[in-house]
Amino acid sequence: MEIERGGARLLLRVDRFSAEPEPALAAPPAPAQEEQLELFAVSPNGDATVEGPAPVLAPLGEVPTPPLHRVRRLSYSALSLFERCSYRYFAERVVGLRPAERSGVGEGGLAATEVGDAVHFLLEAVDLRAPATPPDLDELVRARYPDATAEELERIRAFVTGYCESELAARIASLEGAAAERPFAFEHDGVLLHGRLDVLYRDDKRALVVDYKTNSLAEGTPADIVEHDYHLQRLVYALACFRAGAEEVEVVYHFLERPDAVVSTTFARDELPALEAELSAAIAAIQAGAFAPSPDEFTCAGCPALDVVCAGPRLQGTQGAEAPALSVAS
Repeated sequence: MEIERGGARLLLRVDRFSAEPEPALAAPPAPAQEEQLELFAVSPNGDATVEGPAPVLAPLGEVPTPPLHRVRRLSYSALSLFERCSYRYFAERVVGLRPAERSGVGEGGLAATEVGDAVHFLLEAVDLRAPATPPDLDELVRARYPDATAEELERIRAFVTGYCESELAARIASLEGAAAERPFAFEHDGVLLHGRLDVLYRDDKRALVVDYKTNSLAEGTPADIVEHDYHLQRLVYALACFRAGAEEVEVVYHFLERPDAVVSTTFARDELPALEAELSAAIAAIQAGAFAPSPDEFTCAGCPALDVVCAGPRLQGTQGAEAPALSVAS
């Protein structure tokens, strides 16, 4: 039926006998949401609380202190420097400070090391079978060191002539197969030892090594200088020859300031274990960071640590006093 009320027309239909409606299908379940792992329960007042005692973690192991210096390669010159003054070895070979000796170029003169270098490169070119001072020595030196003075040239000439006219030079001239500037390398205790021999002669069982030195003999007697400054170097020369198969090794140091200033030491193969043990002790001292000053006038000359972190020769008057150890900035 239709009814009209207030200007609106309504259609009213009454149906009391219709069938029961079909039951509605259940809605598919909503996809499960990923739940975050609950690490802390939340109390009613909003504070996070921990259920049970916190787990106990294993303590961290102690981190070892890294070594101050870990050497993997050693030249014979580095060994000699360590032997003369381990403090200066640290300053130059570990910290990397440059020696205070000035370069001769542009400064009107040569440093002691440059004089020694000039002598060595001249002797390297000398014919060992017929040694003679090069007639063009001045030109050869000035080609390498333009600022060499006349006095220094005369000094260099005296060194070279000292060898060429010596009994040792005559002896080397009689040895067939003697050679100059022979390289060597061998490994000991995980360290590579390397260098060059000024002169090397070998026969089937015997080896002869010659090393030229331009040291001033004002430092002491030749034997004392070798024992104080070149003991380890001599040991390395002997070991290099033993590793090459020699049964006997003669190491000769020739101090060119005097033609007769020769120090000769002969080693037999049965000394090999003692020599190796001595080298091991020296390497262990370097690895342990045992760097202490050994001051004297000649060793301290040109040291980059002198009057910076080391008092040098002034320490000689303070028995028992030690210079502060050098260290690398962290």
